[in-house]
Amino acid sequence: MPPASETAYALIDCNSFYASCERVFRPDLLRKPIVVLSNNDGCVIARSACAKAHVKMGQPYFQVRDILRRHGILAFSSNYALYGEMSERVMSIIESLVPQLEVYSIDEAFADLSGLQGSLEFLGRAIRTTVRQYTGLPVGVGIGPTKTLAKLANYAAKVWQQQTGGVVDLRSQSYRDWVLRHCDVGEVWGVGRRMKAHLAPLGISTAWDLAQADARALGQRFSVVLEKTARAVGRHAVPGAGGGRAAAPRNLLQPHVR
Repeated sequence: MPPASETAYALIDCNSFYASCERVFRPDLLRKPIVVLSNNDGCVIARSACAKAHVKMGQPYFQVRDILRRHGILAFSSNYALYGEMSERVMSIIESLVPQLEVYSIDEAFADLSGLQGSLEFLGRAIRTTVRQYTGLPVGVGIGPTKTLAKLANYAAKVWQQQTGGVVDLRSQSYRDWVLRHCDVGEVWGVGRRMKAHLAPLGISTAWDLAQADARALGQRFSVVLEKTARAVGRHAVPGAGGGRAAAPRNLLQPHVR
């Protein structure tokens, strides 16, 4: 376990926030795919997990109306008053459980957990359970030595939710290196699709590749932002460790028992 004095951040993110808010007061929708539409029902702005395979974000409603009907996907008009109120509840609960909270958006926040004693993974699970208990909303928790890694850990918690139980701590070297190797570079906070296309010719296709790259050279070629991003993931990776595709940490492969 990393020492308690180590810098640590958690990124707590509500899963499919708008769609999940609609489900809170409609328990009958728990297992039904739903989407939320923008003002005047213009386009899709939120999707439940099971609707994502059929509808893309931003698609105009008139283009997907038949698709929604065909797959039994229910569409809801946006209710920003509800989402704002639910967000305040979630942030208030999280704030009561952590030393310091930075609200990043309506559905996600960074918590500074540096110096805390005990298992931060256990704290992450406590946050997840408490938010679900008092709001009905599911959240994922990613923990890492930098905000960038915490955000990537949150992504991993969603992708491998069955195995992780929605909480991933990337302060562990084995977890961190495995996740870096198995996450597309476009999933790294600060990279995105456009920059991903520029990095591909350089042989940078995964988060691990970015971690091993020369951050200063990337900064000179592209931007200071990308240099900082590369340093945020790179200074905690072991250069050249393992080589190839590393095996997953044993407990990342096993379904999490709640």
